[in-house]
Amino acid sequence: MIERKCLQCGTWNKDEDHCMNCGEPISPKEIDRVETKKRLEAEANLPKDKWELLMDRMKHHQSVFVRVIYKVIYSIGIVFAAIGGFFAWLIAMANG
Repeated sequence: MIERKCLQCGTWNKDEDHCMNCGEPISPKEIDRVETKKRLEAEANLPKDKWELLMDRMKHHQSVFVRVIYKVIYSIGIVFAAIGGFFAWLIAMANG
């Protein structure tokens, strides 16, 4: 049986994930899960940066020429990512 002290109200709890007095998480796994959830929500609510907005506008632009430029830029990025992934795999395989 594990006793944990609540960091919020100072109440001692026996083998619980949440404080019986205030409801705050007290087990390390539960605290980590709550913090991860808060961090993911904060990251999801961040506004898009200018590069992402530009690429999104180019992707759905009415001009065919702008959409072709987007496809070329996207293709170049995919090729660089594939080459980088290949070299990472090659380095990982060199160690055996």
